Amino acid sequence: MQILGNDGDPSGLTTRLPVGMIAGSRSLRSIIIQIPNIVRWTLAVLLFALLVSPMLPIAYQAFSDKPLYESNSSLTLANFRTLFDDPRFHAASIATFWFALIATAISTFVGFLAALILERLDIPFRRTLKILFLSPIFVSALILAFAWSMLFGPSGYATIFLRAILGVSLPNLNSIGGMGLLAGVTAAPVSYLFFSSAIANIPPTLESAARAAGAAPFSALMTIVLPLLRPSLLYCVLLNFVMAIDHLAVPLIFGEPARIEVLSTYLYERGVATQADYGLVSAAALVMLAMIQIVILAQKSLLGDVRRYTTVGGRSVRRGLVPLGRTGWIISAAFLTYTLLTTGIPSAFLILRSFCSFMSPLIPIHSVLTLENFKLILGYDAYVQSIVNTLIVATVGGFVAMLLTFALAIVAYRSSTRLRRFVEFTAFIPRAIPGIVVGIGIFYAAVLLPGGGYIRGTLAILMIAFTIRYFPTGFAVLTPAYLQLGEDLERAVRVAGGGELRSIWAVTLPLLRSAMVGCFLLYFVQFFKEYAAASFLFGPDTAVIGTTMLQLDLMGNLGPVAALSVITLVLTLPIAIFIYAKD
Repeated sequence: MQILGNDGDPSGLTTRLPVGMIAGSRSLRSIIIQIPNIVRWTLAVLLFALLVSPMLPIAYQAFSDKPLYESNSSLTLANFRTLFDDPRFHAASIATFWFALIATAISTFVGFLAALILERLDIPFRRTLKILFLSPIFVSALILAFAWSMLFGPSGYATIFLRAILGVSLPNLNSIGGMGLLAGVTAAPVSYLFFSSAIANIPPTLESAARAAGAAPFSALMTIVLPLLRPSLLYCVLLNFVMAIDHLAVPLIFGEPARIEVLSTYLYERGVATQADYGLVSAAALVMLAMIQIVILAQKSLLGDVRRYTTVGGRSVRRGLVPLGRTGWIISAAFLTYTLLTTGIPSAFLILRSFCSFMSPLIPIHSVLTLENFKLILGYDAYVQSIVNTLIVATVGGFVAMLLTFALAIVAYRSSTRLRRFVEFTAFIPRAIPGIVVGIGIFYAAVLLPGGGYIRGTLAILMIAFTIRYFPTGFAVLTPAYLQLGEDLERAVRVAGGGELRSIWAVTLPLLRSAMVGCFLLYFVQFFKEYAAASFLFGPDTAVIGTTMLQLDLMGNLGPVAALSVITLVLTLPIAIFIYAKD
């Protein structure tokens, strides 16, 4: 064996090492250097496995002739034949299309109009009106549906009052059109967020040039602003359509009494039934997912090259607000009326209803005031446990989801381009998976995968499902703040002898503390509101507020439903206000 001294000295007077040992040390060094990349790829693959985990068991069950927990199953198309032969599925599919179409049109129009008013016009109380308009984002759609039902439903307080006192009848909300209207109002704040930033970034010089050429204000809006908003419009339509397909609260509260079924309630009714047909439910879930994927592909095809819509360059000018004078007061009054009718008055009525044993315009309110609704909720162990469970899931689950989001942000934006693209693609996969499908998929995964029995029937499975459901939102919130951090400070720590973990602890965490708090609070609110995915996963000891409200409504206990809704508002609205004020 050849022996060499230091610097290749053949004399051997210096320290001698075998050639094989030198080669081995170099291999070990290269492996150590690659450990961070190995860890990053491992985390990325685990994220991919987590986020696609709901879909694999659903696909397997859809093509299986037996439930997942039974052996000796074989592949079949019988589930799809049964589904497509079911007249209720045909009716639910048609109703879903019209419901989603109406909801998308209303939410997109209202969101665009609100963005024009709040971002372009100098109206009184603009900031207050913005808070009121965005409040449905932080209020559960289930709570709003209950409030609208108790106030504007066929037997609602306002409906009876207007019919008895004034002889006026409200539009029937227990219809496809009424349901689409309410779902559109719920999603309108999300549409506003899409349009507001895009409108704010359109340089005023473009419209000024059109006006100088003789175009009227409306003509400049149609020929300049709307074409430049095409990306936001398409993304908004896509998101609203997906949200409408996934929407469960309004169809469940308003559609069920009128025997109107959409795909979400079709899945809900068959998934939670005592004798659930798992194959049929899985086949319907796949069809629902395929519909959403078709919408996504259409959006990508219509959008094309996004560079055509670039308006912010190196010499862009921020626009000012358009002064309106007295007209601004009229617009503010109209906008305030809309927010009061859709959110303010229903929420106030829900609070009042929680303190009443019964409400009718023919009975004085002071004669029915009571605290019995709250005593029932706080005096029954199962209801108190649902509140505690929700707090645990929202707090612990939100914190773990925030840490996972932080870790994956580092993996994405401190790695190679290929890994970054993989993580970005993976992070937004759940955006196209309805919450009700996530719940079904996680339920099947817990049955199919080894060790799933340990988390089935526990709060952990709810945390996993909610994390999958809202990971795209958390990732989208945290990554912009992370991208603003340069790598120079982290490199400085490494030059001083610190490792990667040391640079993350000493530099990245302190600088991202504010963004991480915002990310956690957003997860907290979303986890607190979630009920669709939980409908398939909760057990006797793991019910959450949303599932408890559905059970109370099923029993006709509207007073306790209102009381539980008020408790939810008390626990979440301060956090929501803090998030907005912080932003």
